[in-house]
Amino acid sequence: MVVIGALDCGSNSTRLLISRVENGALENLYKEHQVTRLSDSIDKTGRISDDSKKRFFKVLRKYIRKIEEYEVQEVFCIGTAVFRNSKNSDEVIDEVKKRFNLDIKIISGEEEGLLTSLGVQSSFENLQNYLIVDIGGQSTELITDIENKLDVQSEDIGVVSMSENYFIENPISIDKERNAINYFNDIFHNKDYGHRQLIGVSGTFTSLGSIYLNQKKYDENEIDKIIISYDSVKSIYEDLKNLSEPKIISKYPSLDPKRALTITSGLFLVINLLKKYKITQLKVSKSDILEGLILKYF
Repeated sequence: MVVIGALDCGSNSTRLLISRVENGALENLYKEHQVTRLSDSIDKTGRISDDSKKRFFKVLRKYIRKIEEYEVQEVFCIGTAVFRNSKNSDEVIDEVKKRFNLDIKIISGEEEGLLTSLGVQSSFENLQNYLIVDIGGQSTELITDIENKLDVQSEDIGVVSMSENYFIENPISIDKERNAINYFNDIFHNKDYGHRQLIGVSGTFTSLGSIYLNQKKYDENEIDKIIISYDSVKSIYEDLKNLSEPKIISKYPSLDPKRALTITSGLFLVINLLKKYKITQLKVSKSDILEGLILKYF
């Protein structure tokens, strides 16, 4: 039996999972996510900003204390799209090593999808004929099983980039939404996914689940494996896009206030993926790349 930590340093949030591992089974001891928005303005500057680093380092400092508290024996730490796309990734990684003695490994979009699939499948029995969707800050992964082999489609589109380029502020204008749809359709092309079970992971989908359940306080265990229909997603999206950011925070108390800036972009991507692939419902999974990262090695 060992205690292992997994850190996902993403474009929009930085997340920590601490698990006890025995015979390939995980017992989650601690899990937390914090919105750090590492990719703020990266589309314009190509760099991780000083302000983003400050937010990121503040959260890492807290996570290190948790890692020490739980006497974690080994930590796996990954960087995703923001580190793939920024010009100063190496500088930030070196600084993290010096400050926190953490080694951030930059992974490809394909590896991101493979790890996510491993995490999701660990919590479902005999999962087949699926479409796993992971919407991040700067990338979106679509993962499918084709003849017992994984196929990963990773696209440079996410909630932060959509917010900065199309949904700068709520409410969303008709013109902005129309331009966003055109951009979406340039990236995602028609495929035969209508017969597949869509499983959504990470912040956009878990936030959607919390809103759908009308939670007063966020509870991922209650969200896990719930089924949400296309009509319900559409109704929530239509509501969100007509609300200002303060009204979103006020109306949905379980939502992390820092996600209010990007939740409309996230739901825009969800509803348009459902529509494009003619999928009538989705299932939310609390297990994702963090579980997959630990299970890859244990």
